[in-house]
Amino acid sequence: MDQNDRNILILGILILVVLAIAYYFLLFSPLRQDYLAKYDERTRREAQKQQLEQTSAQLENIRRNSDDIERQILELSKRIPEQAEIPTLVVQIEEVARAADVTQLRIEPGDPEAPPGGGDFSRIPITMSFEGTYEQLQDFLLRVRNLARLVTINEVNYEPVEERGGGETTVSRDVEDLLTVEIVAEVYVQPAAGGDTTGGGAAPSPAPAGNAKGKGKAKDGGATKGGGGAKGGGTAK
Repeated sequence: MDQNDRNILILGILILVVLAIAYYFLLFSPLRQDYLAKYDERTRREAQKQQLEQTSAQLENIRRNSDDIERQILELSKRIPEQAEIPTLVVQIEEVARAADVTQLRIEPGDPEAPPGGGDFSRIPITMSFEGTYEQLQDFLLRVRNLARLVTINEVNYEPVEERGGGETTVSRDVEDLLTVEIVAEVYVQPAAGGDTTGGGAAPSPAPAGNAKGKGKAKDGGATKGGGGAKGGGTAK
């Protein structure tokens, strides 16, 4: 191959390289960017479509269950009185305690306050303490949840009652052992906090025969401690 042929070959290669570069930057790259943009737009629209379908399915499910939802709302509304009615609630809890066969019952209702998330109702914190076995505790909780008035159990703390005898202090952990129990709960009243929710005033709980060892002030939203804290107990679910 002579010099002229070599020069022509090199020139042809350079022309092909220039054409390839021009094709990439002037045609392929814009087409690729347009394709990627359209692909992203399609992906976004498919995601929106899927979200709309899910929302539509949820709304359809709510529409189908609207009668049940209204019935549940009505039932809950009936379980939330328009006045605090604390004396009546205290009597009901005392009846529950007698039915569950627990002793040393003590009830400490708080003042009505606005719910953390807002709403046209007030919450009234209430602390209940007593002594009983684990089975009696479960029975007590079940009966409280089945009261005509809505009672929400937020926290349950318990510890075995210490038995003293022969100069020694023992703590038995058998399921039938007597427990000191403290329950942090709340009830509701339909007027918002700040209105007349007293319902004739809150009656104090009758004094027990002796103080329950698990009694303590319940702090809403925090852990409650009885005596030295629930060392040997736990949280009942």
